[in-house]
Amino acid sequence: MFDTPQIMRLAQGMARHAAARQGVIAENIAHADTPGYRARDVEPFAATLDRGLAATRPGHIQPASQARSFTPIPDSTAPAVSPNGNTVSLEREMMRAARNKQAHDMALAVYGSARAIWRASLGR
Repeated sequence: MFDTPQIMRLAQGMARHAAARQGVIAENIAHADTPGYRARDVEPFAATLDRGLAATRPGHIQPASQARSFTPIPDSTAPAVSPNGNTVSLEREMMRAARNKQAHDMALAVYGSARAIWRASLGR
């Protein structure tokens, strides 16, 4: 009877993306001293969103698939290679983690606000 509103699906996808990215950031930090390790990242949420949506007509967008995978890719913007061949910068990863936390918090805030509006419209 009730379908999940698009804004809530979008917020869920954004939170899943932030969770996947946090995992990749943690792996990068864990391998900071591993010789030859190349830093990785997931593609930006906007790129994933553009690829995962299909427009049936202008102004009408439907999700093409509910399950989006956020596979790690090599980080092309990684700083210079260290003498042991590693491209992980701990300072850079900590900054990414902070930005990623903000993105996750925003997704949860959007989801919570949408849920509150939905509940109010149902009279609960």
